[in-house]
Amino acid sequence: MPVSTVQIPVGQWVTAEDGLRWWFDSGSFALDFAYTGPVGASGAEQLHSPDDLTAWLRDRFPMQVGAARSRDLFDATALRESIRRLALAASTDEALRSDDIDIVNLYAATPDIPPSLGGGGRQAGRSVQTVGQALSTIARDAVDLFGEANHGRVRVCAGDDCDIVFLDTSRAASRRWCSMQRCGNRAKVRAHRARKRAVVAA
Repeated sequence: MPVSTVQIPVGQWVTAEDGLRWWFDSGSFALDFAYTGPVGASGAEQLHSPDDLTAWLRDRFPMQVGAARSRDLFDATALRESIRRLALAASTDEALRSDDIDIVNLYAATPDIPPSLGGGGRQAGRSVQTVGQALSTIARDAVDLFGEANHGRVRVCAGDDCDIVFLDTSRAASRRWCSMQRCGNRAKVRAHRARKRAVVAA
């Protein structure tokens, strides 16, 4: 059961070094946030300034989020780096660092963005949510991501030279690729060529 009750779409478009643009369903909003910066050898820094953080949060959250300040960017990158390290450790079944767990728990303990039921006649609570609330919502998703229910489902892509981490949310827990558009398709092409070579050799 997700820790946050705010419904946020998961997944984002990624442009690879070779120019290929593909859809990456990370399976987790917290992992989406981790990929605003490098994870292993993958990804690129997106949060160069508070304005970059503001733009990313406003693009992802269905409610209005206030403008980020320099302190918010510092907090966001600290949380992101802890999520990144936890994801890499979980994907290889290594022990999670207590320092990173403490950071996630610290942000998760602060007020998050509350859910709201549409159709009312009055505004309840803030009309604009703070960046701190948005980070708390991300941290609470990370609590769910690294919880016991997802043990063994935080994985590294099986593609050659690909170290992208994702949460396998498939019913059969059988997902192997970061994306069928990328590594999955490459594997299919290699398998097809191998079959053709075997037929020719026979």
